[in-house]
Amino acid sequence: MKHTAYKRMKRFFSPRHIAVVGATAKNQWFSNLMEYASRSGFKGSFYPVNPKAAEVKGIKAYPSIGELPNGIIDFAVVIVKSTLVPGVIEELRHRGVRDVLLISSGFAEMGREGAAKQDRLKRYCEDNDILLMGPNCLGFINLSGGASVFAGGSVEGELLQGDIAVIGQSGATTEIITSKLLKRSLGISLYATTGNEAMLTTEDCMEYLVHDGGTRVITAFMEGFRDIPRMKEVAIAAAERLLPIIILKVGRSEKGRQAASSHTGALAGNDEVMEGFFSQYGIIRVDSIEELVETAGIFSRCKLPEGGRIGICTLSGGLCGLYADLCARHGILVPGLSEKSVASLRAVLPEFAQPDNPLDLTGSGFWGGMGEILTILLDDENLDIIVPLSFSPSGDHDDMPLKFNETFLGLARSAPKPVIPLTFREVNDYARRYYYEHGVYFIEHAEDSFKAIAHLIRYAGFQRRFKDKEK
Repeated sequence: MKHTAYKRMKRFFSPRHIAVVGATAKNQWFSNLMEYASRSGFKGSFYPVNPKAAEVKGIKAYPSIGELPNGIIDFAVVIVKSTLVPGVIEELRHRGVRDVLLISSGFAEMGREGAAKQDRLKRYCEDNDILLMGPNCLGFINLSGGASVFAGGSVEGELLQGDIAVIGQSGATTEIITSKLLKRSLGISLYATTGNEAMLTTEDCMEYLVHDGGTRVITAFMEGFRDIPRMKEVAIAAAERLLPIIILKVGRSEKGRQAASSHTGALAGNDEVMEGFFSQYGIIRVDSIEELVETAGIFSRCKLPEGGRIGICTLSGGLCGLYADLCARHGILVPGLSEKSVASLRAVLPEFAQPDNPLDLTGSGFWGGMGEILTILLDDENLDIIVPLSFSPSGDHDDMPLKFNETFLGLARSAPKPVIPLTFREVNDYARRYYYEHGVYFIEHAEDSFKAIAHLIRYAGFQRRFKDKEK
């Protein structure tokens, strides 16, 4: 990415003085902008433009764009009828505003006439050095940059800053994704919706994130790609920086492709071709929101494994069988333990416990804690990833789980191999925050988590092949 293009994107995602053209208390848009700005800790200012109101939601309003304060407005949100948009954009240009979020609908998603209207808008913005996000989108929350221009209303959970980015062509869908990430105590670097992508595309946002340095995992909800060669360049740049791209893309079915086209005007594309493209360039494709969240979480907290062999430890023979079946379903190897590990485990487990993989500690075998057992498994040359038993605590005074976890969580953080605790009890909000503060990811829902581990293993293999090609 050229330095000038990166600087422009950085400026776009870091506004401080924001005009809101069409702000009113009669709908939810301006209220939502204010709410998420407050929740994110945004320190900038909003300047509502409304010729019929002296103030909007307690903030002084301006009767026209021409009467906005001189020299300080660095961003504009436009919420007017689509027929009024061209005139508003022109007025903003005359006031020196070059970064615009267009929430208004009524463009390419409406068919041929709307597409023509959107194309005219795009050409005007390109000719006049205006960077436009939208139309038909909700905006963004830039937690790593301390800025929020988001008009949606359904992102739940604490707006926790972190290293996972969420980019999406669908505002509502990505609100669900972002909410689930936040509820898992997984922090967000940038959350951006791109809508119809008249100018600013998902590929643009991904390329910016690859070069920005504040993101460890990029996730995206895609209805279609605008520029496949550009996406290839972005994927290669991400691979060079060990930055995984996780995509939930609709369009496997004919109905899915039709829905994508009618929503944002995106071309869903040939799904078989897309699948081959993803595989070739290390892009991780998932099939559900839950799988995306689990995969993003594991990638954000775990180092890449040296291989694909997993060691599992629980306290039930039935669960051992269940987890072994899940691994087989998702192509994860569950090898036997080394002779050295078997001998070491016999010394610390009850005599009736059988050292094996998956390892059943039995109802008595876990009382000594996991520290020594985890050390044995980490030293096993047959294993690349360890999934040890953990009890999720329900609160500060839940002594047994807290004491049990203390025996191994410190070791898990510093281990040379990925260690992903496998929770035995229901996980509440306290426990999710607890694991986050201990710097580890955890398995709550086994089906999606083992899918996520399979993605981690495959991506590690892709990285090894990628590096070999670069040599």
